[in-house]
Amino acid sequence: MRVIPALVIAGLLIAPVTAATAQQNDNSLGHTVTQPLRDVRIKDEKIPAVLQRAASAPYSSVGTQSCAAITAQIRDLNGALGPDVDTPAKKKGEGSAIAAAGARAVLGTLIPGLGLVRVITGADKAQRRAEAAVYAGAVRRGYLKGIGVAKRCRAPAAPTAAALADRPELLAADQ
Repeated sequence: MRVIPALVIAGLLIAPVTAATAQQNDNSLGHTVTQPLRDVRIKDEKIPAVLQRAASAPYSSVGTQSCAAITAQIRDLNGALGPDVDTPAKKKGEGSAIAAAGARAVLGTLIPGLGLVRVITGADKAQRRAEAAVYAGAVRRGYLKGIGVAKRCRAPAAPTAAALADRPELLAADQ
């Protein structure tokens, strides 16, 4: 019976954070809350078409004729993947990340044998497919930016000047 109060408390903690975020990514609290539905394949997430294309041919030269065509593809990939590493990050509070991590921990302990459930339902295989598509999308974006550099395109069709520094610097947190 301790499970029900834990779920109620988790729901109360989650509600304000999920209401505050209009767009949720894979690490968001809302995504965490619906994870059990994906684990039993009640709620499947579709892989975006742009990532499916990237997975099928990440090094294809289709759509690389001009800087405008490269920019269009990179914008599509950014829509599916989020911003690239050379894009300035938006400042975000740590509260939602902490709440999401807490919710993942609570949900992970409430469902015994979750790994086995994921294998039986096929959720594990679906997750691996999605992760492979995301990886291929990131590879495709890097490839397109490399072609953009060769064609002397400007960002976002090529990396920003800071990302092309002659001498890479460590982030302040890594020093």
